[in-house]
Amino acid sequence: MERMRQALVAPKVVALVGVSKDLKKLSTRPWQFCQQHGFRGKLYLVNPLHKKVLGQIAYPSVSAIPEKVDHAYILLGTMLVEAALEDCIAAGVKVVSVLADGFAEAGDRGLERQGILVSRADAAGVMLIGPNSMGIVNTENSFVCTTNAAFKAESLTRGRLAVLSHSGSLIGTLISRGKARNIGFSKLISLGNEAQSCVGTVGLTLVDDKEIDGFVLFLETIRNPDKFAAFASAAKRLGKPVVAYMLGKSYEGQALSVSHTGAMTGEADAVSAFLAYHSIAEVSQFDALFEAPALLLKKAQLANRPRHATVVTTTGGGGAMVVDQLSIRGVELKGLSAASKSFFHEQNIPHGSGKLVDVTLAGAQYDVMKKAITQLMTDSETGLIIVAIGSSAQFNPELAVKPIIDAVTENLGAAPVVAFPLPIATRSMEMLEEAGVPCFGSVESCADSVSLFLGNKDSLLVDSSLAECDVTEINKRLDTILAKVKIGGAGGVLNEVDGNDIFAALGIAGPRQLFFPAQSELPISESKIYLEQGLSYPLVTKLVSKDLPHKSDYGAVVMNIWDNVQLDSAVVEMRARIKKLEPTAYIDGVLVQEMAKGLGEAIVGLRHDNLVGPVITVGAGGVLAEIYKDVSIRPAPVNLASARQMIGEIKGFAGLRGYRGKAKGDLEALAQLVTAISSLAIVGRITEAEINPVLVRADGVLMLDALICIGPKILQSRL
Repeated sequence: MERMRQALVAPKVVALVGVSKDLKKLSTRPWQFCQQHGFRGKLYLVNPLHKKVLGQIAYPSVSAIPEKVDHAYILLGTMLVEAALEDCIAAGVKVVSVLADGFAEAGDRGLERQGILVSRADAAGVMLIGPNSMGIVNTENSFVCTTNAAFKAESLTRGRLAVLSHSGSLIGTLISRGKARNIGFSKLISLGNEAQSCVGTVGLTLVDDKEIDGFVLFLETIRNPDKFAAFASAAKRLGKPVVAYMLGKSYEGQALSVSHTGAMTGEADAVSAFLAYHSIAEVSQFDALFEAPALLLKKAQLANRPRHATVVTTTGGGGAMVVDQLSIRGVELKGLSAASKSFFHEQNIPHGSGKLVDVTLAGAQYDVMKKAITQLMTDSETGLIIVAIGSSAQFNPELAVKPIIDAVTENLGAAPVVAFPLPIATRSMEMLEEAGVPCFGSVESCADSVSLFLGNKDSLLVDSSLAECDVTEINKRLDTILAKVKIGGAGGVLNEVDGNDIFAALGIAGPRQLFFPAQSELPISESKIYLEQGLSYPLVTKLVSKDLPHKSDYGAVVMNIWDNVQLDSAVVEMRARIKKLEPTAYIDGVLVQEMAKGLGEAIVGLRHDNLVGPVITVGAGGVLAEIYKDVSIRPAPVNLASARQMIGEIKGFAGLRGYRGKAKGDLEALAQLVTAISSLAIVGRITEAEINPVLVRADGVLMLDALICIGPKILQSRL
């Protein structure tokens, strides 16, 4: 890994393939930028049409270069890339970056071209960056091998954050906006199409780099969730925060879902759940992308402290802005503890009332502000301290921020402190950051970052081992069912009876029931099996059909049946209704179930998301589930501890937890059901599996309606 990392970001010998003689051309920029910023390695130029380019010897091929090349950047047109890659492979190059477009984003032919590059690189053990990569930058050694015009800047602000971005041009935005905040970066990599090397593989290559304290991700998609998860886990283990800004979270997968949970859990929600589960701090404010890491690096200081914030301000209005934004994001706010309140009284320090600690203009005095911050930092009841600084931050930085800096410096390891100067206060922010005090340029970025810092996202990984489940019996039953039903290689929906059979293999029970195939000519009340094993009224009756996945939408369910006459009449009426509404629907038969009573309902469903793979969703059940979307989502499968966590996040289950003296539901049995359904994630052809509703009782749970979708056979190898 060390050799590959060196070739990627700290190469000693670099080949620029296809550099033009014309300094105005894009292909000359990597050479210009490396020269301008003082790259200490060797740069070789490759151009078979000229013996000299830009005053240097130009070699006809990478193979002709007299030294072993570590890293090659191919700057040629689309149709010349394959041959150039073959030349790099022949020369033993370890890392090859490709600028050209016209690959996967250009349709089937481009996808085929990209596949050829990947197969060649894989076979040779070459790390391929791109295509569509604007290059790689390492500010530590001035390896500025990029076509991004932002690097024309006279100097680069060095930092300890690595940037991995799908967008090459966006890297320039980060550079310029970071520079305005005196925030620099260590490594910046444009990933382009991620044909072979994705965020996960590049992240794993860099995660052990001692010059990197954290990662900034600008994401347009997630192409390899397993590698991504491995990178996130490694970064977490090393205490290196990963902050992501994600765009392009499509709802196309949601539109294609058959289950209610599919409709409730679009790709945006699934991606956010995936990122949170793997301790990736997802931000919605762009500036928080590079401002949040400094705060997240202070996590250790919060270890034995409460997860709440105390806002201290010299300006009531400014402090109230911070309080508002934090409250919107659900951050718990606390005022002074009893001990700190006594201290403030003794020292005659103003502090207002309520949760905002307003020291007024007295806070512009060095002694007053230092005492206030020191007391809060050393108070064991304090969580995070946010100092909202007024106009003095702009005109008197030494006066405004010096007491904060001194209090922090003298109390290392105490409660963490961050600052938000309300005016534009460049010098104050520089002083704070030099002293290790995170600060923010906007109240929204501050609130976003604090919310991530104090949030309980880490708890999602407290017990992250996968659910253990032997799916042998499920696969056997599935094979038997697929052999008898008309679901071919393209996939389809199982009817409820067959779906029940799959769930039964997981030990999930439903009410007592009888199934009457469509061929039955007698009224159900006259059927021999019904008479011999008659169910107890009241009953529910349903038409069973894979063409009616949501039976209630078509009136194919009748409840509260109290006698034989109502039962036979309900069946006749349902058949007539479906014949009129859905004349092509094939009816497999009639299902009759005993009605069951419980304390509440839940919905539990599994589906395969287009971007992050299988996710399990738990929510309040019933027909209003899609409207309220009171759900919890995790990557699947999950174990029992994670299932309990998910259930605890559902507001609609308050009554089932015994709220205001209500009878408690068996939420432990529900957690076991969630875990069981989530295990279907490893059954290749099951793409959606849902029970809606699950009846939660005082002593167990019951499956009242089941739905399972079978995917195309091709999915079996992908999943």
